[in-house]
Amino acid sequence: MQGTSDRGKTETYEDQGGLDPREAARLLAQTQRQAERELDFRSPWLSLLAAAAALVAFGSVWLSVRGQHPYKYPTVVGLLGLYAVVAIRIGSVLYAHRREGVALGVALLAVYVVMGALAHAGASDGVVYGVYVVTATMLVLGTFAAARSAVREDWHELGLSIAIVLVAAGSAFAGPRGVWLSNAVGLCVVLLAYGAAQAWQLRGSRPAA
Repeated sequence: MQGTSDRGKTETYEDQGGLDPREAARLLAQTQRQAERELDFRSPWLSLLAAAAALVAFGSVWLSVRGQHPYKYPTVVGLLGLYAVVAIRIGSVLYAHRREGVALGVALLAVYVVMGALAHAGASDGVVYGVYVVTATMLVLGTFAAARSAVREDWHELGLSIAIVLVAAGSAFAGPRGVWLSNAVGLCVVLLAYGAAQAWQLRGSRPAA
């Protein structure tokens, strides 16, 4: 009688408590896998969009400075697209990880504080408003993304971030005008390759019909 009573109490408790913990864990894992598959489906298109945005943003700045002899600084119109891309990147990080977004904003603010210091110290316009500002900005964004990816053990994202850092560092040798074009082409190629890799991986993960 005691055993029957205990079983009855257990069944009543499970009925009142809802899902069994193991069933709840299984459903949670299934939901997470579904969300990851949906994210993977969108990611290649987001990468293609990012590639186009990088090409337009940096390319517009290059168009605004390519005829400057001597080099002065990008025009306001040329910088609008670039700052829009940077703002979107900061906003996306803030949306997902508020503390990380604040840290990224502070790091970028420091880049522009140092830019002011370089101008005050008499550095040339080509260095301050050309090579330094774009290279430092890209290095901060790329390094920040690489560190976050390493912590999350997201190796694909880490590889992308390292590639961005390498593009930024290599583009610095192109000079105050060429640095913009080099970053435009380099980032576009890197993001297109990343999008293609995502699409290939997604295609391979889909079950056969």
